[in-house]
Amino acid sequence: MQRNEIDEKLKWNVEKIYATDDKFYSELDKLKDLVEKVSSHKGHILDSADSLYDTLKDLEEAMRKAHKLMVYSHLRNDEDTRESKYQEMNAVASNVLSNMSKDLSFIDPEILSNDTSLIDKYIEEKDELKIYRQFFDNMLRFKEHTLSEQEERIIASYNKLSENPVNTYMLFSNADISYKPAHKDGEEVKITDANFTDLEEDDNREFRKEVYENYYSSYKQFENTAASLLDGEVKSNVIRANLKKFSSAREMSLFENNISEEVYDNLIKVINDNMDIMHDYTTLRKKVLGVDELHFYDVYMPLVKSFDKKFIFDEAKEIILNAIKPLGKEYVEIARNGFEDRWFDVCANDGKRSGAYSSGCYDTDPYILLNFTGGLDSIFTIVHELGHSMHSYFTRKNQPFVYGSYSIFLAEIASTTNELLLLDYMIKNAKDESEKAYLLNYYMHSFKSTVYRQTMFAEFEHEVNKLVEADKAVSANILDKIYHDLNEKYFGKDMIVDDYISVEWARIPHFYMFYYVYQYATGFCAAVAFSQKILSGNQEDIDKYLGFLKAGESDYALNVLKKAGLDMADPNSIQKALDVAREKMNELKEKL
Repeated sequence: MQRNEIDEKLKWNVEKIYATDDKFYSELDKLKDLVEKVSSHKGHILDSADSLYDTLKDLEEAMRKAHKLMVYSHLRNDEDTRESKYQEMNAVASNVLSNMSKDLSFIDPEILSNDTSLIDKYIEEKDELKIYRQFFDNMLRFKEHTLSEQEERIIASYNKLSENPVNTYMLFSNADISYKPAHKDGEEVKITDANFTDLEEDDNREFRKEVYENYYSSYKQFENTAASLLDGEVKSNVIRANLKKFSSAREMSLFENNISEEVYDNLIKVINDNMDIMHDYTTLRKKVLGVDELHFYDVYMPLVKSFDKKFIFDEAKEIILNAIKPLGKEYVEIARNGFEDRWFDVCANDGKRSGAYSSGCYDTDPYILLNFTGGLDSIFTIVHELGHSMHSYFTRKNQPFVYGSYSIFLAEIASTTNELLLLDYMIKNAKDESEKAYLLNYYMHSFKSTVYRQTMFAEFEHEVNKLVEADKAVSANILDKIYHDLNEKYFGKDMIVDDYISVEWARIPHFYMFYYVYQYATGFCAAVAFSQKILSGNQEDIDKYLGFLKAGESDYALNVLKKAGLDMADPNSIQKALDVAREKMNELKEKL
């Protein structure tokens, strides 16, 4: 479908940001002037309370304009990635932002290299600075890890080189690698990264086996190259951690959001203590599929007959608005306005970016990219991305710009909470036991994929980092062994762990995201806890959750959650989510 064939009401309203492309370029020129204005403060930031405040206000103006430019350019580019003028626009905006980051890199080192007691003095002198207290507290945490301006510029320059492993890996995995075709009914079937999962849901087990083996054989063929790339990625982070005076790369990564390493270790311990849930799910899969041996080419096969109903977008909207009613009238009305005000770009069109995301910035509406197909997965995608956008909306409406975003550690919580509310609504409104079983399995599959699988990834990533930090070899054979053993531990005795799955680490792009994956698991567990409280109907719990959505970066992530009634440093917060999963697992076993 061509984009001009789609109804305007199903397209996002990007013109609300800039009416024309010419306006974008005129604002881009203004940004360059603003960057020069901020740069003029160099060497004088802490001369007085007024100079400090003026620097912060000029910086804010530049950043707000930069964010708005970036949002417009990437939304336009994603509408049709073949359009050269928007490719160029997006590249220009990215380059300007990259240069801006480099040009303004003097600010933090200049503040931190001076007597920081001046900041307290200036805050007392000038009321307008009081709002920045948390901002400065967070900045001062980095004092011992911030080097001189020249050293920081060297590290910033080195960062371009350190991106080489991930850039090379993405080219390798997205462009260069290919897979031998499989065969079905005498015909060749092309295997791609995009269709692999769909092919693994085929009823023909021998076909699934061939798809599985051909797919992973390609990664096996290049596993030495993949191991070298992953080794390079980890080494670059370890080197940077050493230069920045951290005890480990993990400490450096978690320090960014003020997360203690105890949170990471607690997650792994609690998941390991509750491995029976995952093993039960594996055993149930073997039983339902009726196989003598369960292999990894059986893991995508649906356990329950597919939920085959299709929905139009307006039907999906009404289901979602009903599902989120427990969050209260204000939440529902804002969401409804989002549908009506064209936050969404709904339909697939030729050249459009694949997948889905939530975007926007402090001075724009939220924007949500979809490729809506009408199936159940599409509805869950909508409610997930709407959760991100509602989080952003509440944050921006209730916080000043300096606190108008939220920590990555918190990013998946609101979206997953929305998903769980939708799942609860659909289970309660299932038309029969079969549909209810399908939805219960959907829940358990989500829990398996997001909590157990991502925690397994987190264990793998940490083991690899420890090898590098100990100056030990990181070869393909070593990585295969670590990954093989983790699969045995997580899937249990009823799963055959073969040499093909042992090289799966080579196809996981998340290992180039630097201690990111554990947050999927912690976020899901936090969402389980929040959704249970919301569904109980206690207004105090609902108000606390809405307070979480409104908090932004006005406090550290763990403190924001604690104020909302959830202590993620306490292993019991993870355990309570596992207890809910165990209940759902028992319900599913009864249905099957």
